[in-house]
Amino acid sequence: MRTSDGGELALPRELVRVLLASADELSRGHAVTVLASEVQLSPAETAELLGLSRPFVTRLLDAGDIPSKNLPGSSHRVVRLADVLAFQQRRERRREGRRQIADVLDDSESAG
Repeated sequence: MRTSDGGELALPRELVRVLLASADELSRGHAVTVLASEVQLSPAETAELLGLSRPFVTRLLDAGDIPSKNLPGSSHRVVRLADVLAFQQRRERRREGRRQIADVLDDSESAG
């Protein structure tokens, strides 16, 4: 990348990935928020981020599908953003796998 004074600046690969993904989302008209992966979220914030209900997210936390921890001396839980994103990726991979299986089944029914 060239700086305003004509120098060159090497960008870390991860930063380039974030910038490209952000540019793609912005070009689709979506909002983009950049947060550190160690940010801690409440179950309600986790639910909002995932587009799920808070009671459903609570069940996911209880089952250990999304790691969480209790705040010291409290029954309130927090979830690391990195764990929420990892859960979301696993969920999307499963969804894509099911879609591919459905496509194969549809193709075999059409051919037969």
